Order: sequence, then C-alpha cells, then structure tokens
Amino acid sequence: MKSSFVDHKNTLDPNSEITEELNQAGLQILEDFYDIYDGRTFDVFDKEMGFNFVLGNYLMIGYIDRVDVVGDTVEIVDYKTGKREVAQKDVHNNLQLGIYALAASIAFPDKQIKASLHYLRSGRIKSHEYSKDDLENVKQMLIEKINLIMNDFNFTPTKNERVCYFCDHAKSGACATGAARLKRSKQG
Repeated sequence: MKSSFVDHKNTLDPNSEITEELNQAGLQILEDFYDIYDGRTFDVFDKEMGFNFVLGNYLMIGYIDRVDVVGDTVEIVDYKTGKREVAQKDVHNNLQLGIYALAASIAFPDKQIKASLHYLRSGRIKSHEYSKDDLENVKQMLIEKINLIMNDFNFTPTKNERVCYFCDHAKSGACATGAARLKRSKQG
C-alpha cells in the first residue's frame, strides 16, 4: 500500500506542492483505514457517483464519495480528512450531506436514505437517516443559501486561504486577494 501511495502521490503532485506533514497525515489515514477494514467488504454501488438535479432555477451538480445499496436503504458515505468535525446533533443540518441525500433520494426514489460523515483522522462516523421532512428542509435551506449568494454584491474573500486553491476566481485573477494568495503559495 505504501508504494502505491508514493506512486499516486508522484502522479497527482508532480511538483511536490503538498507539504510533507500532509503527506504523512494522508499515509497514516490510509494505514489506519486498512487496519480497521482489512478483509471487510462493502456493498458499494458507486464511488465518486456524479449527480445533477434542478432545484428551482438552479442546477445542482456534484459527486458523492461512496454510495452503498443495502436492501431498501441507500447509504451515502462522505469521507472527511480534516480535523474539524460536525457534532452528531448537527449532522442533519450539514448542507453538503443534505445535498447528497437529496440527490440520492432523486436517484433512488423508493429507498430510505442514510448519510454519514466518516472522519478519517479520528475514525468517527456520524450518520443521519433522512425523512421526507428532512429532505424538504434541505431544499429550503439550499434555496435560501443560493438566494443569499446571488443577492450578495459585497464580496469579501474568505479568511480560509486554502479555499483559494480550488477557486476559479482566484486562478483567473478575478479575485485579487485569491490571486495574491496563490502567487504567494507558489513562491513559498
């Protein structure tokens, strides 16, 4: 497994932009995952399952890390590598997980939807089974968020500089703050 990690690291990060600390954390996460799940099989329906659906006037597009189908239940697993965790009592309000549950409910209309955040650093799995009311709440929450974004003309760059690495506005230079952050990270 370690040699496979190194091979993929060299392919995916040919310029060694990922810090050694993050590489070591990634390797540790993989080793722990293999230790815990060695020999276990999953009922995997799909990995990186693409989805798209229309909500109001908006097209939602995304990918779900893992989708299992177990009997009459679709189980969504969203793997998390970061240190911050959502409290179990708040999992049902996690918008990303809710969007995945909504997408799964459209793809599998006759199945119960269970969605989980699997925190790879701690090994914790936090889940929620989505009722029809939960899915309606997700729709409402999502439309409210979209409307807030669409009507916000006072753009303030995020304090989380890592987000800039994935932002098209930073990459194109449309966001001067993001472009400066990217330039600074390439120099350092």
